[in-house]
Amino acid sequence: MKGIKLQRVLLTTVVGVSLTILSCSNKDEFIRVADTYSLVPTTEVAKKIVEQSDLMVHIHQDTSYTIVNGVTATEISYISKTGLAKKIFVVETDLNTPNIGIEASTPNNAAQFGMQPMRTQATFEDVEGHKVWAGINADFYNMTNGTPQGIVYKEGIAIKTTVTDQLNTFFAILKNGKAFVGDQEDYAAVKSQIQEAVGGRVTLISDGILQPQTSAVLEPRTAIGVSQDGIKVYMLVVDGRRFHYSNGMSYEELGQCLKALGAYDAINLDGGGSSTYFQRSTPDFATDRFKLRNWPSDNGGAERAVANGLLIIAK
Repeated sequence: MKGIKLQRVLLTTVVGVSLTILSCSNKDEFIRVADTYSLVPTTEVAKKIVEQSDLMVHIHQDTSYTIVNGVTATEISYISKTGLAKKIFVVETDLNTPNIGIEASTPNNAAQFGMQPMRTQATFEDVEGHKVWAGINADFYNMTNGTPQGIVYKEGIAIKTTVTDQLNTFFAILKNGKAFVGDQEDYAAVKSQIQEAVGGRVTLISDGILQPQTSAVLEPRTAIGVSQDGIKVYMLVVDGRRFHYSNGMSYEELGQCLKALGAYDAINLDGGGSSTYFQRSTPDFATDRFKLRNWPSDNGGAERAVANGLLIIAK
């Protein structure tokens, strides 16, 4: 039939191989157009993900840098095995580093519930000798009054110990300085040892084993994982809801990514428009010292007011 063209697309995900598109018109004329998928990681984080998972088939951008001694950030833009664009932010903190810690944040640094953007929460804790270098959002919450679903501890004080249901999990820094991820059964065992804590929901990894998931929905996500010895903490933020930039991750993908990084236990934190990752951009205390690194999905990238978060502190 005149004017109708047939297209056949031959695809492969082999590392570094050209993808060849063959187009044929009604005159059986072929036009060869070549594109290249390159899966050549340059950072240690990307190398781990490529070697230990099948999440990536092409890497657009792969950069890593030190935020402060003991804290490394990596940003990766890639194409997934399903052909979708993804952008992830990984922050790895070594709690063995002198004077480096992770603390829970709340609006106005208070023991009352409410909602406040993470960068504003950070300003209430950012002082000389207690500098905030980066942070992420944390627990799910009531969007009317800011009450978090899970537990909250600050400076060894239990602000909230009740939870919504048995699905609630938590991330904690214990009084011995180590990080801990667990469920409600674990909470009963360690609650007297908690120094800082925030809640979460879905368990992604437990005792080194990826947990089965019932939902495959792709969303912006924030998640956190801990090494078996409790020394390494892996914060993961994934942007989503922008097709050509980043489409988010499923719970299964989150787990696979965190396991590849070295997490022995990991949970999902609040996502969607709440997913936030910021860094300090200057060592001084300028008004605009905290910069968003991710692209929140609300209102064209506007930072959402959230109930609580986690701050990386240098004392």
